[in-house]
Amino acid sequence: MTELNLSRVNDPESVENAAVLTAAVSGLTLIEPRRLGTGGRVVYRSAVAALTGWVAWSGLRGTPEYMLPGPAKWGYVAAASGLALGLAEADEKLDGVIHDALVRAGVKRPRRLMAAGAAVLSVGAWWFAKKLDDGTAEEYEEDEFEEPEYVDVPEHVRALTSALLERTESFGAPELRAQLAHARAHLYIGEKEDEFYPGIGFEVPRELPRAVPGDANFPVIGRYRPIEGRTFDVRLYVQEGRLGTLDIQTGADWSEDENNAWYDADRSTQEITRWPRPDELEFLIETPAGLLPA
Repeated sequence: MTELNLSRVNDPESVENAAVLTAAVSGLTLIEPRRLGTGGRVVYRSAVAALTGWVAWSGLRGTPEYMLPGPAKWGYVAAASGLALGLAEADEKLDGVIHDALVRAGVKRPRRLMAAGAAVLSVGAWWFAKKLDDGTAEEYEEDEFEEPEYVDVPEHVRALTSALLERTESFGAPELRAQLAHARAHLYIGEKEDEFYPGIGFEVPRELPRAVPGDANFPVIGRYRPIEGRTFDVRLYVQEGRLGTLDIQTGADWSEDENNAWYDADRSTQEITRWPRPDELEFLIETPAGLLPA
């Protein structure tokens, strides 16, 4: 399948997307969950969760970065998949009730009828959502959200990002370095407009080669201790093969109790007052054995 076709499949307004979604929903509906063993049920529920996550992800692909940053998008996708898993047992019970009701009504092949009904509902939902989007497109153009104002990437941010990307030749690093040379930046604003915010977004020309993997946390991080000797990590996120965001997070070596205590005390990374210099960082890279010096 070509990249263009894949792009169409992942476009929630395309006919290809509707066809794939309808086929997947119908196929899952043909399965009788009550006849599955433990392993089969795990696979079935995982497929339902994966389909739910894909629908959530494809629906958010066109959402601008300034409205919903990458980590928030993936959090939404994970929540949607988790919800599907959490409701799996109740959903299967409802499926059984419908199936048995059709049998009592004299339907000889209830699964086929249910799959056909699921297909009709899937196509109907797609059509309704598309019409709704088409009808409100003009309204969205005049929405109160304005397009972000992009600026030149601050030199200290460029140096910091470059330092992360220079620690490896894998994970699309060469392509990301090429993108950085042409990137623009969107400055995020925190609780106080005139104070430093530990995050920044990138805008990359669409014609530049994309990195693989396309959606990932870049595996090289920069660790330092700006507050009370605590570790904090500078992380770079890749979205759709392009530079996405750079931000500062609590250290990956914090325990769950330390994280909980930090946030319970109403503290945040906005206590940090500036971006670190590359020479202040310890560079680490993710490996099967954990984080190791890069």
